[in-house]
Amino acid sequence: PMTLAFEQLAETRDYLGTQFQTYAPQPVKTAVRNVQYNVGKLKKKGRKIFKKKVWPLLEPIFGVPEGAAAQKRKDAKAARDRKNKGSQR
Repeated sequence: PMTLAFEQLAETRDYLGTQFQTYAPQPVKTAVRNVQYNVGKLKKKGRKIFKKKVWPLLEPIFGVPEGAAAQKRKDAKAARDRKNKGSQR
């Protein structure tokens, strides 16, 4: 049921998007694009601030498992190896 609901929401969003692009006046479409761009910028800046300023304060509270740094390096190395292996073809 939930998958069906999400599919219907996606169809509705697509339909409304095409209707909007067809019938909305050009200044409104431009304003919507500007708002989307500005909100995206704000999200990006907020994510950076959270990562640099807020998360270091919360990390000791939530805790990070022992060996997490080593696992992170191992995963990064595996990803690099997969990427390099794929590009050598």
